[in-house]
Amino acid sequence: MERTLTVVWKHTGDQHDPCLFCKDTKKSFLTLLEELLPVFKEEGIELTFKDEPIPSEKGIKVNTVELNGISLLLLLSHAAEGEEYCHASKCMPIRNLYRLIPGPDGILCGEATEILFRKAILLALESTIMQDIPDFR
Repeated sequence: MERTLTVVWKHTGDQHDPCLFCKDTKKSFLTLLEELLPVFKEEGIELTFKDEPIPSEKGIKVNTVELNGISLLLLLSHAAEGEEYCHASKCMPIRNLYRLIPGPDGILCGEATEILFRKAILLALESTIMQDIPDFR
C-alpha cells in the first residue's frame, strides 16, 4: 500500500474547487478528503493536493482529478465493477453510480456515492492498481 495520496486537480482558471460531489451525502470531494485526514494520519498516509490551472482552449472548461497519477474517472469505473457481483433481480446494481452532469458555467461536474469515492481512494493507494487497470491514465 502506498503511503502518499497525491491528488492533482487540473482545471481552467475560473474554478475555485473541484466540481465533484457525493450524491448521497451531498459532501464535496474536498470535504470528504478533509474528513479522511485523521484516518490518513493514523495509517501513516500523507495527503498532497496539487492545484494545476490550465488555459481554456476554445472555451472548453476542464475539471479533472487524478489520484496518484490515475484518472479519478478510471478509478471510479474500476471501483463500480464490484457493485455488479450479483445478477439476481433483487440485487441489480444501481445505475449511474458515477455520472458527469452539467454544472455552473458549462463545467462538467462529477457525482457518485460517497462509498464509491472512498473505494476509488483506496484503489489509488493500492500499489498494484496500475496492473489491474490497463489504461490507467
